[in-house]
Amino acid sequence: MRPPRTPRRRDGASPSPSPQRFNPGDLVEVLPDEPGLRGAHFAAAVVGPSARPRGGYTVEYDSLLESEGSDRPLREAVPARSLRPRPPPATAGDGPPAEQHAAVDALIDDAWWQGVVLGAAAGGGGKLRVCFPETREVMDFDAADVRPHLEWAAGEWRSPDSMEIPKTMPYAKGMQVEVSKLENDSVVAWLPAVVAKTIWKNNLLVEYTVSKSDGTALSEEIVDVKHVRPCPPLPSAISFCINDEVEAFQGDGWWLGEIIEVHPELEYTFKSVHLGKEVRLNQKSLRLRYDWVHGQWEREPKNVFKPKFTQGVKVEVSSDDEGFRGAWFEATVLKPVGSKFLVEYATLKADDETKPLKEAVEARYIRPSAPLFPVTDGFKVLDEVDAFCNDAWWVGVVSKVIGEDKCMVYFRPWKEEKEFEYRQLRLHADWMGGRWMRASLIA
Repeated sequence: MRPPRTPRRRDGASPSPSPQRFNPGDLVEVLPDEPGLRGAHFAAAVVGPSARPRGGYTVEYDSLLESEGSDRPLREAVPARSLRPRPPPATAGDGPPAEQHAAVDALIDDAWWQGVVLGAAAGGGGKLRVCFPETREVMDFDAADVRPHLEWAAGEWRSPDSMEIPKTMPYAKGMQVEVSKLENDSVVAWLPAVVAKTIWKNNLLVEYTVSKSDGTALSEEIVDVKHVRPCPPLPSAISFCINDEVEAFQGDGWWLGEIIEVHPELEYTFKSVHLGKEVRLNQKSLRLRYDWVHGQWEREPKNVFKPKFTQGVKVEVSSDDEGFRGAWFEATVLKPVGSKFLVEYATLKADDETKPLKEAVEARYIRPSAPLFPVTDGFKVLDEVDAFCNDAWWVGVVSKVIGEDKCMVYFRPWKEEKEFEYRQLRLHADWMGGRWMRASLIA
């Protein structure tokens, strides 16, 4: 958090509406709007108006010098929007701002940096522990180096306690979120958490919801909202491809990586981007990677799988014919025929009722055979399933469980209900974007 000690080039954008006017000699603070310096307040004095940026001021810093080894104070022109008067000094009798989660400024390397009080530092001595939610650093300070944070608003000093949390705050108490885990300023994992408290101005107190591997609970943390995102979309892929960018749940969170090998029974070899470690995981521990960008979920389909319908491949075929819409018939690809594929149905018969029906079908009516994954505890009411009936798989919903191996399935299109044995059912999935998708399989 050490500020640079050489002149910095500043944005020459026009000042905000109705900027504060200053006179030569006014004592001010400079609030840089630059990466790495946001949240800092540098003490300075106004020298006079500046030509560039227009409407700005030339200031002379109290502690920053022109260069290393120089004893001349640094002067530079800054836009008016980066200046404010100096806050009033603490009066005699004012105690240190020790209230937990109070917004404060802490003195570090010639600047006041905005932070949040965590409480008294370990070991006593009158020190305070302060966290900086944007950088996620925690430091101990002498009480004299910590002051209450004040905002200069509409020409007066206001305490954050008297100001509302900005309406742009996207999170509220009790909301389930994920918090980034950083290594060398790069996101390597996302940790499940719940918002315990919103803290002025853009900070959150989060409580992690997964225990450490040794069984001890993860500590809470105060973070800037830029380190937080909502929980990703519920739909989850149930089949992955080599080179898929995914997140794997290991230990305390979802770790970024990719699929490097596909195994039977919906198992995959996952390679962590951060650790480079390879581990074999079940599909239930994996999800496609999504990125939270400008308030929306985005996923670039970098590895969309295009199935190859070659001779002998098992597939399922649909139809737009009246009475067959929604049904999927099992078949085998025999060969390509122009832009179509000649398939042989597993259950449908030709006109002579002895030989399997063969038919040329457009690719848009063909999909790979649906995956069969185990149903360990039996089907449950409201499970979306495919039921094998009248030579095809039809989608329905379990409406009633009968004994240990039967259930009733309701078909919405016809408003009909029919009894099936478990062996005639499978969990429903959709072929979307080159992979099998269904509702989240992860509790």
